[in-house]
Amino acid sequence: MAFFLVWVSLLLLLHAAASADEVRAHPFTDVSLDCEFSFIDSTENLEFYWEREDIIEEYDAEDREFYRFFRYYDFFQVFTKVVYQFYDNEEQLEDQNALYEGRVSVDQSEISEGILTLQLQNVDFSDEALYKCRAVSPNGRGESTVKLIVEDSETPQVKFDKIDDEDVVTCTSKGWYLTPNVTWLDRGERDLSNHSTVEILEEQMNGLYRVYSVLRYPVKLNEKYVCHITETNENNRPIRSIRRYPKKRFNENNYY
Repeated sequence: MAFFLVWVSLLLLLHAAASADEVRAHPFTDVSLDCEFSFIDSTENLEFYWEREDIIEEYDAEDREFYRFFRYYDFFQVFTKVVYQFYDNEEQLEDQNALYEGRVSVDQSEISEGILTLQLQNVDFSDEALYKCRAVSPNGRGESTVKLIVEDSETPQVKFDKIDDEDVVTCTSKGWYLTPNVTWLDRGERDLSNHSTVEILEEQMNGLYRVYSVLRYPVKLNEKYVCHITETNENNRPIRSIRRYPKKRFNENNYY
C-alpha cells in the first residue's frame, strides 16, 4: 500500500512538472509568473501562496551539533519555501525566503479579480526553479505551476550614442565577471563582435568586474542590436542550485 501511494505521488509530481508553464528570462531582468483563478471574486477569506517546489524540508535534525551548524548559518530564514503569501486581506512576508526580500510583488488591485501574477525583479541564476501558486477561498481552491528558466547570458539594454561624431551602440553589464565574453548581434543575428570594443567599467577586490562595450560597426538607427554577455571561466559560472534546510527545530534555550 505504501509503495502504491509513493508511486501515485511520483506520477502526480511528474504530471505537474510536465504541465507547468515555462517562462524564460535573462539574468538581471524582471519577469512575470502568471497565475489566475476564476473562482476568486474578493479578498475576503482568501489565502494564496507562491512557493518554490525545489526546496524540500528533507533533513531531520536529530542531534545537537547538526542543528547548531544549520542554526549558526541561519538556513531556516534564507531557504524557506515561501516566496510570497497573502491572507487576512494583506500580504504576509514574515516567513518569506530571504533571497526574495524586496524583489517580489503582486498587484494588490488585481487580486480580487483572481489575478495573482508574481512580479520578480532582478532575476538571478539561483531563481531558476519550479514555482507553485496555490489559492483557497470560500468559492473554491486551485493551484498552478510555472517553471522559470534563467538563460546563460546577460542581455543588457543597448543605447544609441555618438562618439567622435560617429553613431555607435553601447551596453553595460549589470553582473560581475572574471572573464566575460561580449557578443553583438543584429536583427538578422549576424555576429558583429569584431567591430566592438570592451572596457572595464568597475572592478572589485576579488578580481570580478563590470564591463562597458561599444559597437562601432556602421550603425543604423533603425536597426535592432543585441548585446550578450557571458562568463567564459568555468570555475566562475553562476550557481543554479540551492541548499536545503532542516525541518525540525530544537528548543533554542537548551542549546544556547
